[in-house]
Amino acid sequence: MKQKLGLVMLAAGNSRRFGSNKLLALIDGDPMYCHILGELMQVKETLERQGLDCGITVVTQYDEIAEAAGEIGARVLYNLHPDEGISSSLKIGLKANRDAEACLFTVSDQPWLRSETILTLIRCFLEEKKGIACVEHNGKTGNPCVFSKRYYGELLELDGDVGGKRVITRHREDTAVIEVIDGRELVDVDVRGCGM
Repeated sequence: MKQKLGLVMLAAGNSRRFGSNKLLALIDGDPMYCHILGELMQVKETLERQGLDCGITVVTQYDEIAEAAGEIGARVLYNLHPDEGISSSLKIGLKANRDAEACLFTVSDQPWLRSETILTLIRCFLEEKKGIACVEHNGKTGNPCVFSKRYYGELLELDGDVGGKRVITRHREDTAVIEVIDGRELVDVDVRGCGM
């Protein structure tokens, strides 16, 4: 049986600091969320060629993102309570992928993240056989990250505006890390002009 990996894109934030829906802001001519969605499609196609069973799940509150994700065959789930923080989107995405041996979580406001980096992270996770894998730049942990099934329970207990970093911090000894050379890949755009 093929190993199953869930690719979960979190795209339901309220963009309070940005002042409008940042995920629809244009970066290099395309809405911000499109960059990550496109990279995840490349990741999915590459992994499936290598014999892995994987699907993309997009958690959002925005119809435009839901429609675009649906058009490329991603599973779309609505977060009706995005004000409850990132943990609410994470849990929605995870519950839909409980049958997967592992889940990769990525956010939608890192428009310069490359599919090659995501694939390197997944390879590191599969080869090192640890329960978690994450990216770092200059000692700072960022997204995306991968969690094996053994951590689903802890992830489902998260609350408020808290993501998987809390679980990573608790289990550093079971975390494989890849160093990202270009720090721009891990920049999340929170305010206008931030790397844009």
